[in-house]
Amino acid sequence: AALVVSGLFATSCNDFLNEIPKGEKIPQTWEDYNAFMRNKNLSYFENEQILFLMGDYFRSPSALNSSELTRANYLFLEDVDRTAINTGDYMAFYSAYEMMFYWNLIIEEGMNATQATDQQRRMLVAQARVLRAMTYHYIANYHADQYCEATLNTLSVPLVTSASVEAPSPQATLQQLYDFMVSDLLAAIPDLPDRGETIVHPTKAAGYGMLARVYLSMGRYADAGKAASDAIKENGNLYDWVKFYNDDKERIEDTSTFNVATSVNPEIDNPENYVYHASSSGYWAGISSGSLTLSLERAARFEPGDIRLIGKWRYYKTAAGIEYYRGLYANEPNYGGIRAAEMYYILAECQARDGKISEAMESVNKVRRTRFLPEYYTPLQAADKTEAINKIIDDKANEFIQTQIPFCDYRRLNKEGIYTRTLTKTIDGVTYTLRPESHMWIFPYPAKVLQNPGNNPIVQTVNK
Repeated sequence: AALVVSGLFATSCNDFLNEIPKGEKIPQTWEDYNAFMRNKNLSYFENEQILFLMGDYFRSPSALNSSELTRANYLFLEDVDRTAINTGDYMAFYSAYEMMFYWNLIIEEGMNATQATDQQRRMLVAQARVLRAMTYHYIANYHADQYCEATLNTLSVPLVTSASVEAPSPQATLQQLYDFMVSDLLAAIPDLPDRGETIVHPTKAAGYGMLARVYLSMGRYADAGKAASDAIKENGNLYDWVKFYNDDKERIEDTSTFNVATSVNPEIDNPENYVYHASSSGYWAGISSGSLTLSLERAARFEPGDIRLIGKWRYYKTAAGIEYYRGLYANEPNYGGIRAAEMYYILAECQARDGKISEAMESVNKVRRTRFLPEYYTPLQAADKTEAINKIIDDKANEFIQTQIPFCDYRRLNKEGIYTRTLTKTIDGVTYTLRPESHMWIFPYPAKVLQNPGNNPIVQTVNK
């Protein structure tokens, strides 16, 4: 099919539906299409380079020599032409458009599914619309500029709306793409279920939650706050990380070992999950010694008693003297999905922008009370809008560390030009700085994608 799927499927969607490959079957029934949604391999967002840029994933100086692209992003090397050296970072694009093929297939054919009621068919299509919007938002915030008034006519990513190999794949403007996502979500919400069949099936809360995320990216703060509030009404539950810590206290506080076997899995059995979406298939695969590593600098941005740090990482020093925070936690986090906690942060920022400072702080503190050991917990307070928004964004970055969410927030705030974020890293006594206006907040299309663009050419979205 169009784009990545052209490399994965030798025949068109129509051919696929008319011919039964050996050992396979044609999707016909509701359950056939629903099986695509239940496939965990269709829930991977490849965020590795984002984590390197953000400093959310520690790399030792020697490890940086293995990849020019990783080194450039990790050290903020603005003079390096990433468009010339980006030969390997193509899985973000390819995995996104592979998923898009299936969501488009369900949206196109789902209403013709057999052995189902009309309500089941509508629900299936609605869930695919949410997943399609999630995927477009992810890839647009990887390879395209930030949405704002000055960039509305800027080219973003290919907009593919059909599973057919003959379908056009025009590179949409940011305005076209974001309007499309909003339209998809508004169409989906009425038919979404209150509860998902599994954790990878979007709920009505997920529909409102994704709408809140898109509106936030667009700077439509009143709309984002309303959607976040609607999501919370559907599901405002928060996971009790204090209980998790106390139940696993002996393991967590045993400094003689880095035991990662938690007694429960808060990622799967979590009441605040709206929809679960896994991390990168590459950088998480094979991790058995705990969560992805953190630098000392990044760990220092957590407050004392914050379980989001002390429940998952601990200071470690290698025999060679390399210091970092090593993982205590091997459950695969809901890196790319949607959780109720995000809605409280979105609501808080929108309340602060509307001058409702005390309400904004209470929205954040509702989350924080479940994230800190009681003897350390201090409610956030702010005297004005600027202080409130900065504190909300900082705490949100800790809540969603090693996800794309803080990256999206920083891009948005940098483009707005008021609450800008400058990143720094100090390595071997040298301080590296990423400016708010840097081109590095956009990741270039890799050569492999530009050389095989599907049915329409792709224009590179960043100079280097």
